Amino acid sequence: MRTEKYVGMIKRMDWLLFSAMVALAVASALFIYSASYHGPGQPIKDFYKMQMVWFVVGLLIYLAVSLVDYRLICQWATVWYVVAIGLLVLVLVTGQMVYGARRWLGWHGFGIQPAETAKLATLLTVSYYLFHHTLQTRRELKTVWITIAMMSVPFVLIMLEPDLGSALVLIPICFGLMFVAGVRVKHLALVAALGIVLAGVGLPIMWKSKENRTGRRSYQKDRLTVFFHRDYDLTGAGWNLNQSLIAVGSGGMTGRGYLQGTQNLLGYLPRSVTPNDFLFSVIAEEEGFVGSLVIILLYAVLLFSGLRIAANARDRLGMLLATGVVVMLFFHIFINVGMTIGLMPVTGLPLPLLSYGGSFVLASMTALGLLQNVWIHRRIY
Repeated sequence: MRTEKYVGMIKRMDWLLFSAMVALAVASALFIYSASYHGPGQPIKDFYKMQMVWFVVGLLIYLAVSLVDYRLICQWATVWYVVAIGLLVLVLVTGQMVYGARRWLGWHGFGIQPAETAKLATLLTVSYYLFHHTLQTRRELKTVWITIAMMSVPFVLIMLEPDLGSALVLIPICFGLMFVAGVRVKHLALVAALGIVLAGVGLPIMWKSKENRTGRRSYQKDRLTVFFHRDYDLTGAGWNLNQSLIAVGSGGMTGRGYLQGTQNLLGYLPRSVTPNDFLFSVIAEEEGFVGSLVIILLYAVLLFSGLRIAANARDRLGMLLATGVVVMLFFHIFINVGMTIGLMPVTGLPLPLLSYGGSFVLASMTALGLLQNVWIHRRIY
């Protein structure tokens, strides 16, 4: 009987969402291989093999998360939140130092990035908190401050790593959830305005203080300077962005061909981060505007499927979860694609399902499993 129940759930899956996810996974393996390819006879790193392993593991998690009722998952939201906070504290104490930041907990060559866990845990916790309040309570300013406080703990811990991009993702997730939950817009505007003022005052002081302590400009300040002044430090801080723009522009309409992107082959795109942060640049150069458009359309399928799932959710909790996942995915996609074409500052945010990285692949597939969960349980069977 239980087997028949799970088979019935699988049949009720949103297969369009699943198909788009699989297509992006296949594209990921292909272009991570391309990003690691530097010409005939040259050694190729096994990133693409590890990515396929992560996708297999992620698929198992995806199915498990899809089939367990999301209401049961959310009943443990406080536990997920406490575990995520604990991992963030642990990484600050014992995490591996990579490029001047402590973002990874590693064991024998394998590692996890607690910030990815924190995004999902915060999404679940805030959704569950807002769900358990009446509309009248949700429209009180106190609810907004409590939600901001819940978001601020992982936000501050992630900033201390430092990982500005991952920390910023928490902000649109929480504001999106509060908006959908029925929080007064004037309260959201008040908090947003206060945040902008604090950021405007605090960030220059923080950057100046860090510059004085280290004797050099912080990488965040360099990235913003490059964003506003493209000719700044072309062989240093501005190198990655300018080489990405060249790669995207040289792809033309149909691209140079698979494994034929000269920016990647000759090492102009930064080989240390191309499979992660600049994979879209590789796709744009090799497959051109047409290939890039296909990737964007696949992401559009994911996002619009998420919105459809939110609109057809069984209850407000399902709607909040689906909305939070859509906002999280959209923010990652918009920032990453935007930074590769110069529309956004370089922040290091990866592309969902495409960029190399086990923690982010598993987090993305868990989030999509939540979407599938809300769709499968949209009615009482």
